[in-house]
Amino acid sequence: MRHRLPRGFTLLEVMVVIILLSLLIAVAVPAMGALSGARLKEDSNMLGGAIRDTYARVALSGKSSRLVMDFDKNAWWIEDAPTVARVHREKIKADRDDKAQLDPLNERLEHIEKDTEDEKERTELEVLSPPAWKAAEGDDGQPHKLEGDVHWKNVWIEHLDEKMTKGQVALYFYPGGFTEEAQITLTDDDEGERTLTLVVSSLTGEVSVESEEPRVPDIEDDT
Repeated sequence: MRHRLPRGFTLLEVMVVIILLSLLIAVAVPAMGALSGARLKEDSNMLGGAIRDTYARVALSGKSSRLVMDFDKNAWWIEDAPTVARVHREKIKADRDDKAQLDPLNERLEHIEKDTEDEKERTELEVLSPPAWKAAEGDDGQPHKLEGDVHWKNVWIEHLDEKMTKGQVALYFYPGGFTEEAQITLTDDDEGERTLTLVVSSLTGEVSVESEEPRVPDIEDDT
């Protein structure tokens, strides 16, 4: 019996395979993009809901809370204070490594020892030191990691000197119905071309979502 030699692919067969692969890629790429975009929208909605809920809870609590956003861990969580937190009166700048400083030491406290017995210095420590923040009870106090490729692009809050891209930042909530004006931008690609920005109203706690990054008047008017 003769052994039949394996037959090679014809040009037509190769072209059919290439066409089929092209069709599969054309269908798969938009589907992957839609899935990624859905995750970006989902994380933005979840974060916006947390901001609204915290604003409403703190308005009647008599104590302050804050939403902590961690660039390195790519996560956020809620922390509560035992008292009313002090409003930041001066813009906070990034440190030497361009990282945001969550609770920078007040310059007026640099020379004071924590165990000082001087009455005046103890009063300054009590008034100027940040409160003892702790994770909020329940699910909000647990770190919520951003899903998939979604990550922080930048965050601006009115007590910050500029948009931050490293370290930790926090949006503060105060009793009586007051938070800070803020712009929190998320993206799901390395170039940061596709973004959603949460714009927070300080007086109402409302959050709107913008597909393009809005301008920050306090920063851009000075440049």
